[in-house]
Amino acid sequence: MAAGGVAVDYINPIPQPGEPGYDAPPRHHLRLMMENDSAAGSDCNYTHGTRFDYAQTLSAHPHHAFGLSFTQNIYTPYLHTNGAVPGQHPYAGYLALGVAHLYSGENVGSSVEFQLGTTGKASGSRETQDMIHAGMGLERWRGWNDQIRGEVTFQLTARQDYRLPWLETSLPCGLQTDGALFTREELGTVAIAAETGVYFRLGHNLPDSMQYSTNHAGDYAVGLIRKPDYDPAATSWYVQAGASVKYVARDMFIDGGVFHDFDRTCGRMPWVGEAQLGIGVRRKGVDYFAGIVARTDNFRSQIDDTVFGTFNFAFHW
Repeated sequence: MAAGGVAVDYINPIPQPGEPGYDAPPRHHLRLMMENDSAAGSDCNYTHGTRFDYAQTLSAHPHHAFGLSFTQNIYTPYLHTNGAVPGQHPYAGYLALGVAHLYSGENVGSSVEFQLGTTGKASGSRETQDMIHAGMGLERWRGWNDQIRGEVTFQLTARQDYRLPWLETSLPCGLQTDGALFTREELGTVAIAAETGVYFRLGHNLPDSMQYSTNHAGDYAVGLIRKPDYDPAATSWYVQAGASVKYVARDMFIDGGVFHDFDRTCGRMPWVGEAQLGIGVRRKGVDYFAGIVARTDNFRSQIDDTVFGTFNFAFHW
């Protein structure tokens, strides 16, 4: 009997550990995530993000994994003048390397990541935006001389995922549903914030990993909630929706750095909501995911909405 009270007749049950035909779960997980608001027709505020991350499951402790990550975020104002614009998001860049520990369970999973990073010229954000705009034939933004000054950053992020059994069903037609509640805590010189949200999926042969919508620290291609009924030999596809709310006590990219004076021209919004919709496919150990993310205003004088596309590619072996 499947969760949700729906009976399922498994003609070809999935081999379990020790049985013939059993495939051990992959131990290596490599992911590339790219986000850009040009996919939604805008080019301002949070305008681009890139994240590479790698996680390896420990052979002696298969519920545990360690992770390494590389993150770059780019922020710009609404108007691309020759300098910063009062009342609009300041020019800002962020570059960070992270190390993480992840735990995967059938009901609860968690991750903790520490990031050491930098802002300012050393983040390479100006050069990255110039390269992207040149490749897309877009105008070059010339206000980067007024970006947030460079300083070393320290950030600790913890995430917890909780299985929601009442959202799980398995239908005779092969469709499945599942869902998870998550919480996140951020503490450091980059941000002080707390977030909670929920994800829901509808599809076929749902894999372990939810595709997290943004390049947050602690989010890897490793699923924090295990799926014992997932068949790695079969193709997976699904539609995913998510929503969250965050309380923000500090945002470096609006409030400015810790070690330098900063002319604050826009006031941070303490509450920020987010919604996501996307589609994903996993075939032969490779994940493909594309989605759209909408976020409420990050600061009081924000002109345009924050809407961006997210694209993930993950390899499991």
